Amino acid sequence: MPRPHNGNNPATPRQQNIKRSIMSRVRVLYAIFAVIAVAIFAMILVTQYGPNGTPLRNRSDRKCYKTIDVPASRGNIYSHDGRILATDSPSYNLSVDFTVLDMDAEEFNALSAALADSLHRTIPGYSKDHFLRRLREIRAKALRGGPGSQNQRLVRDKVNQLQLDRIKTFPIFNKGRLGGGLIYTQDAERYKPYGTLAARTLGKPGEFGLEASFNEFLSGSDGRNLCVRLVRDIWVPVVSKENVEAVNGYDLVTTIDVDMQDIVETELRKQILDKNATCGTAIIMEVETGEIRAISNLTRYGSTVRDDVNHAITMRCEPGSTFKLVSLMALIDEAGYSLDHPIDCAESGRYYYQVGKRKYLVEDSHAVGQTDLRGAMEQSSNIGFVKLVDQEYHDSPERFVDFIQSLGIDRQVNMQLYGGLKPVIKDPRRKKETAWDAISLMKMSYGYAIELTPIHTLMLYNAVANDGHMVAPRLVTAITENGHTVERFATETVNRKICSDKTLRLVREALEGVVEEGTGSMMKNPNFKIAGKTGTAQIAMKNRGYADERGGRDYLATFAGYFPADNPRYSCIVAIKTYYGPGARNSFYGATLAAPAFKAIANRVYALDAKWQAPLSQSDEPCVAPVKGGDMQQIRTATNRLSITADIGRRTRGWGTTQRDSTHVEVTALSAEEGVMPSVRGMALKDALYLLESRGLRVHANGKGKVVSQSPRAGTAIREGDPVTVTLRPAGN
Repeated sequence: MPRPHNGNNPATPRQQNIKRSIMSRVRVLYAIFAVIAVAIFAMILVTQYGPNGTPLRNRSDRKCYKTIDVPASRGNIYSHDGRILATDSPSYNLSVDFTVLDMDAEEFNALSAALADSLHRTIPGYSKDHFLRRLREIRAKALRGGPGSQNQRLVRDKVNQLQLDRIKTFPIFNKGRLGGGLIYTQDAERYKPYGTLAARTLGKPGEFGLEASFNEFLSGSDGRNLCVRLVRDIWVPVVSKENVEAVNGYDLVTTIDVDMQDIVETELRKQILDKNATCGTAIIMEVETGEIRAISNLTRYGSTVRDDVNHAITMRCEPGSTFKLVSLMALIDEAGYSLDHPIDCAESGRYYYQVGKRKYLVEDSHAVGQTDLRGAMEQSSNIGFVKLVDQEYHDSPERFVDFIQSLGIDRQVNMQLYGGLKPVIKDPRRKKETAWDAISLMKMSYGYAIELTPIHTLMLYNAVANDGHMVAPRLVTAITENGHTVERFATETVNRKICSDKTLRLVREALEGVVEEGTGSMMKNPNFKIAGKTGTAQIAMKNRGYADERGGRDYLATFAGYFPADNPRYSCIVAIKTYYGPGARNSFYGATLAAPAFKAIANRVYALDAKWQAPLSQSDEPCVAPVKGGDMQQIRTATNRLSITADIGRRTRGWGTTQRDSTHVEVTALSAEEGVMPSVRGMALKDALYLLESRGLRVHANGKGKVVSQSPRAGTAIREGDPVTVTLRPAGN
């Protein structure tokens, strides 16, 4: 029998042979691996340091590393009181990579329907069907593979941060970048909290407006980061001495007042649309500093208007009668005339200016006749100014031109923007260059043969309001960084004194007279005085003269002035261009087209400042609100809603009068006796008329408000058809 196996027994020869065989094979494998390792190491050395090493390393770097620009945040633009007018707001482009999806067709169809519905609710302007169709197209292209399958644009529109945050939670996309395939890249977009307010003035980066004029300060400088590829198109920054930190742009502090800007745009838009005008500009400037508080430039396109052309500095044309201010100043300051200098403005309103054998007709919009220089200005007489300017400057017209140039309105004005046009002023010393002819002086006297932009006209009127000190208009007061001033723009003087104090006093008196007695009388205001001048001018149509083939003409209607006239704080101009064709009925005069907008702007601006309002005074009058007499039930309703104590029962009927004291309103019922005059004192006119006419009386009313007296008196015997007079005054008077 075989002996039992013992673990301590030596291995059999067969087992030893197997062990030696295994070990020999292991040694061979070790040797092979060692050779492979040496070969790999050798290949690494050759790759790194061989003849192709540098190109291969560069290729590797290009595949795995790249420098990505880090855009700087653009500076903010602020109003003069610190409200943001323009700022950077992140926006995102959306793309999709569905090659990363790990789902079958059934699951994708179910989730894509929910995703399309969510996208439709989040991104306006696209239907659910549109998104569903687009998602399926992206999925189909991803399954086919090939170029462009990994990064497909979802929509052309950009989304904001709130929209993106929501989109990340939608079905499929909520699986993350590598699971759901949502790709988004950030862009910096300018966000304007007040929408299109001052759109042209604020402008667009690199194109126009303050964004372009101050682009160097607003844009800052971009940085750069060295990034390494993590996976696919995902790059993460790495620490490198090549990295450069972005420097954000500076901020601008403008002179714009948001409330005034809204007023100016609203009133100018209303006037352009209501009067079917072509375009226009309206500007408010602070008298002392030249700071532009509001500026609107609107152009009509059918039934809408857009702020797309800066008419304030580019609408260069003949200003018309607003330029008579210059003629008036020259006659007083340079020639020594007085406001009461007599002048015959022709009873017919027509005057022929003779040059050699030729006669040129000069007309007034209305006959003025015999008057003085003050009257010629107030009534805007072309004839008056032609006669006086020709009388004084006929033999030396260069004196008149020199006076114009001495004012400072012959320079280019940009208001810290690009594109301002320089005025065109004819000069007899440069006849050929400036196209001076025999009637240039005549035409210049009333605002023709000279071209100005609205901002030049405003500068002149502002100088009159500013005691003769002409300042340059400006829109930006400071450049700041984190609230600290980097550069400040002070008030720039154009002309320290445009005329003598005596001339200035007379000129301001004449401009106030235009509003009080003359062509600007519609500007009268019981609360404050306005001084200014109307202007109406035909606009030359390039090579076609002043009329087109149909006989239609372009007009510029203007009102320029300042307020309050006795202590000027703001100057303002409204200049509106309109086309007047055959059979047209639209308005084109400065007094009817521009002046109403000026008045509405001035009234609303005046109402903004509490300092201009009359102070409240103490009074011994009862503090209970006045309640008019009338129907007893209506009196009860009024007192209940105003929480005023009144002794009226719930079921009381009939008519009553009221008397208030410091605590309540006392109501007295009226007698309904026939043939007796009832008391209507304290009633509104409607109730008084009803009560009196129901008795057959003929009522004559004076004033407005509540009835304060009546004749015949209450209690007097009356008959049907008797007359009765009631006098009314506003409640509280």
